[in-house]
Amino acid sequence: MINYYPVFLALQDKSCLVVGGGDVASRKVVSLLDCGAAVRVVSPTLSPELAALANAGQIAAFCRPFETDDTADASLVIAATNQPAVNRLVALHCRQEKIPVNVVDAPELCDFLVPATIRRGPLTIAVSTGGTLPAMARKIRRKLEEDFDENYGLLLAALGSARSRVLAEIADPGRRKRVFSVLAAADLLSVIEDEGIAGLEEEINRLIEATD
Repeated sequence: MINYYPVFLALQDKSCLVVGGGDVASRKVVSLLDCGAAVRVVSPTLSPELAALANAGQIAAFCRPFETDDTADASLVIAATNQPAVNRLVALHCRQEKIPVNVVDAPELCDFLVPATIRRGPLTIAVSTGGTLPAMARKIRRKLEEDFDENYGLLLAALGSARSRVLAEIADPGRRKRVFSVLAAADLLSVIEDEGIAGLEEEINRLIEATD
């Protein structure tokens, strides 16, 4: 078993290549676009979703078989075709060029795995089973989705704004630390549920002002 090093990548404006044009490739492309990546797709055929993204100018699409030159300048590559030989070719070339590569359903060819993910605004929860059984990762993700609803995203967005305010307005490092500890310990999710965003912002302000 490989022990994978968990990491969140900043892909804003980074060039990412997806080889494949089916439904799986479509999901990979959408997840990359959600992170602000500059995505190009290489495949003889494109799913309706990928064709629409290409027509809208959101991705660059090349309707032909994969060529090794396609990986030029790529920060990472995902191979998502239904042809194992093509996926293997992509993986081996990326290894040679030292480009991180993920091959769908072939963890032995991957430099990184794509986890099952939950997004709640700034909150991202990633679940991986190390490639042993992706279906179990999805099952765990569904359980976590029940525990972490959209209010967590609202809360973290508000706390992010509060942190920026504290850093700008409070010079004393000791008081800053106390404020952050108080905010982290408070049951602010209940405030959102009972009083909404306006009540949350009022309570955060009260906690900041009460901490000295």
